[in-house]
Amino acid sequence: MKKQLKIDGIDDSSGPMFPFNTRSRFDLPPEYAEARTQRPVLPVTLWNGQRAWLLTRYEDYCAVLMDPRFSGRFAHPDFPTVTEARRTVDLAEKAFVGMDSPDHGRFRKMVAGEFTAKRMAALGPSIEAIMDGLLDAMERKGTPTDLVADLAVGMPALLMCELLGTPYADHEYIGKCAAGRHGLTQTSEEAMKAAENLAEYCRQLIARKEREPSEDMTTRALQEYVLTGEMTREEYANILAMILRAGHDTTTNMIGLGTLLLLTHPDQLNKLKADPGLVRQAVEEMLRFLTPVQFSPRRVALEDVEVNGSLIRKGDGVFAISASANRDDAEFSDPDRFDITRQAVSHVAFGYGIHRCLGQMLARVELQIVFPKLFARFPDLRLAESLDNIRFKYDSQIYGLHSLHVAW
Repeated sequence: MKKQLKIDGIDDSSGPMFPFNTRSRFDLPPEYAEARTQRPVLPVTLWNGQRAWLLTRYEDYCAVLMDPRFSGRFAHPDFPTVTEARRTVDLAEKAFVGMDSPDHGRFRKMVAGEFTAKRMAALGPSIEAIMDGLLDAMERKGTPTDLVADLAVGMPALLMCELLGTPYADHEYIGKCAAGRHGLTQTSEEAMKAAENLAEYCRQLIARKEREPSEDMTTRALQEYVLTGEMTREEYANILAMILRAGHDTTTNMIGLGTLLLLTHPDQLNKLKADPGLVRQAVEEMLRFLTPVQFSPRRVALEDVEVNGSLIRKGDGVFAISASANRDDAEFSDPDRFDITRQAVSHVAFGYGIHRCLGQMLARVELQIVFPKLFARFPDLRLAESLDNIRFKYDSQIYGLHSLHVAW
């Protein structure tokens, strides 16, 4: 006899309220593991009463994201969201992240060349120089210090400034806009204002690059696609806004979470210190284990579809839970164990299918440089506060840390 779900009232017409508020530190909400065992395609109820489904297993996750019967178009009237504010900004989203093929592919290819593995690998010296400068500043400042504010925010911000040709002085404003859009507690008006402020920033950036072109991504795509008429300035502004918020927010959170993860798993940290060649595997395992994007990818069913024994009706929303797929023991042995020697390359922290994260190679290169350099400079790095006092971002769609006080 199967154990009953702890969640009350599970049937095909109703389900528990989602998102769950039961995540704790590095542990996922226990509902995910329970669902993977008993009801892998789990019905839930959203803030507006809409029924949606959670895909908690790796196989279902990949199958649905490759299935054209599910749409990723944010503007679809039944597209699922976790808050009213997110619904508001989704409806206003004009970048290809919220499009289906063929529009998605047409716009994505215009900037994809900027994020090839070869081009990202060539950024290694720049990333190392940025990292060295931030570590120098940390060392001068002394301990204790907030690693999030002094390193995790600055590293991706400085790199994005170099890539896009934006002034570093603007990074706090860009970060604030990104956080305002990704939070779970903002009103619709607050979230929309943050989204519009970032779009307006990008409009002004495009205008400036048109007047004063330079050697950066913003200028290259402007000249190749906007000035030739293949893309409008407004379309480009929305794409740049998408790249800026993703490039700042997700990597910042991975640096903070990843540092804490290593500090709280000294056996794994010692392995990395002893063999820096493990860094590629370590980063992939961190991405699998941490998976900072909490409630994506999302889809809406365009027709009735049966998935692993559950009938998803036309108009039902779907949340493909990357973090849960990355803890599926059918794909990863002993998945709740953090092991930097694991071969975790099949993880889906960057999504899957045509919407897989455009900047995944950039994030990998950054993280592969950040952690070895951090612990080489400060081999005795340690927490300067109790683990109980560390504030995790339970209030954001991008999981991370608000701060992380360390000493050496």
